Amino acid sequence: MQDKKPSIIRKYKRQSRSPFAGDDSTILLLANLEIEDEDLRLDFQRYIYLHRSETGQWLGISLSSSLIDELSDDKGKYRNHREALTVLLRYHEEIRAFLKHFSDEIESVFGIDAETWMIACKARWRKLTLKY
Repeated sequence: MQDKKPSIIRKYKRQSRSPFAGDDSTILLLANLEIEDEDLRLDFQRYIYLHRSETGQWLGISLSSSLIDELSDDKGKYRNHREALTVLLRYHEEIRAFLKHFSDEIESVFGIDAETWMIACKARWRKLTLKY
């Protein structure tokens, strides 16, 4: 039996409970990851999900309770615009380290490997924070 790597992309089977209108799917940007031999196991005690519309548009992010506690900024579980970008920039290195294990999936969505995508994201997210 061949080991199966977990997917970080999820299309909803039922209506999302997030406040984002048109929320259709998520991409897991960060979670605890246990690596044993060739097995990858995800632990969702600490996570960041990117919520997307049916056409792939970014709607916002959601955070685990433990990340909300770490941030202690009283901005809640769901964030978009500047609040989302601030979190993504703060955890950029952890996201990069996590996503390198799922580079094929990132490339299937964005057309670029995870490492290069994260370099581009950091520059773009910094620029966008100035816009808001």
